[in-house]
Amino acid sequence: MTSSIAKRVLLALIVVLAMLHESPVRAEEVPTSLQAIVDQAVPGDTLVLKPGTYQGPVAVNKPLTIRTEGEGNVELMNTSRLPALTIDADGITVTGLHITDEMVKETPTVLVRGHRSVLNGLYIRTGGDGIAIRDANEGMVTDTRIEWIADGVRLADKGNGVDVFNGHRWSFIGNTIRNVHDGIYMENSDDTRVTGNRIERSRYGIHCMYTNRTVIERNEGSLNVTGAMVMTARQVSVIGNSFSKQSENVNSQGILLYDTHDSILADNTVDGNRVGLYVELSTGNRLENNEVRYNFVGIQLLDSSSNSIARNRFTGNVADAQARSSEDNRISGNYWDQFRGIDANGDGTSDISYAINPLFQGLTKKRPAFQLFFQSPGMVFLEGLYQSDRDRWTTDSAPLMAPPMSENQIEDAEGRTLTGIAGLVLLGCTGTLFFWMRRRMS
Repeated sequence: MTSSIAKRVLLALIVVLAMLHESPVRAEEVPTSLQAIVDQAVPGDTLVLKPGTYQGPVAVNKPLTIRTEGEGNVELMNTSRLPALTIDADGITVTGLHITDEMVKETPTVLVRGHRSVLNGLYIRTGGDGIAIRDANEGMVTDTRIEWIADGVRLADKGNGVDVFNGHRWSFIGNTIRNVHDGIYMENSDDTRVTGNRIERSRYGIHCMYTNRTVIERNEGSLNVTGAMVMTARQVSVIGNSFSKQSENVNSQGILLYDTHDSILADNTVDGNRVGLYVELSTGNRLENNEVRYNFVGIQLLDSSSNSIARNRFTGNVADAQARSSEDNRISGNYWDQFRGIDANGDGTSDISYAINPLFQGLTKKRPAFQLFFQSPGMVFLEGLYQSDRDRWTTDSAPLMAPPMSENQIEDAEGRTLTGIAGLVLLGCTGTLFFWMRRRMS
């Protein structure tokens, strides 16, 4: 009996010693399940998350506001093939989360299926689509950063930063997106506003297909394949954007219109791209007041008609323009720095028109390999000889002799004028005061 008790005591001591030698696990090192917190909430609640790491995935199927508390990061970690965050109810707001979703997968990091969703101030590192919106309307994504997380993945195999299908009246404002497939992709999604975003090192910065009344305004894109691609769309507004340094790919453009109709491109800057403005199979569009500079080709018009192209500035491009089968457009009042016109009456426009030689575009359509001879001395010589069907060439009927002033230049000039007037008034007041003082002293 005594021997049996001794054995039990010895076994207990061994267990206690083993427990003492184990590494203690602190509660804060174990990610808290965000799903458990969401499940306990009542519809309409505001969940304020303390700084720390939370475990995903999480699905929100009731209207809630989820936001972070004060300073410090609130990180949602996801290692599953499911979305890190799924929004399945209307009227959900999520603010301030850092979401890390390292697995390369078909499913997105954030999946939105609820109307009137608001995503604000998120930082998403993704191995799929950053945010996918499906059959949901009237939401917002603002001040959010989205980056691709996985190394060694081809551009063609990456997900999109934001991917919208059949989602209408969304706003994407002030977001930064890098190293993804398409920055913001919209398909079958109308009345969407894309404003003040910055997109870098992706395929197409902003890409819309089968959309109506999309507004693309004051965005910046650089080092993408194409800045903004508008395809099979109507009544799109592309205004005040800047797309630069997109020239590494044979298909690089600043802004591309393909099968696009009744749209406007105005006050954009396309700088240092392979093609600044590319227009194909498009009608009824207005291209106005754009700054097109230092591109290999300023503008390409292919099989397009009934477009209005006016008051644009083409400067420093290797070739100002190329055109093919696009003679029926209203082109007037643009500045082409490679064109040498004659202004006999001094009205600022040339008395001779600027006709765009179609030889190179015709040759490369039949023999794409002839692209190698772009602006070669031999090709330039052949273009000088080619004069066939000149009356059908795409033509600026009244090219400008000097570049028109941009809105910024006008504002600067007005500012300098006002400053000069103020200076003259001040000088006059000073002189009057000086004269009055002298009279009093004499």
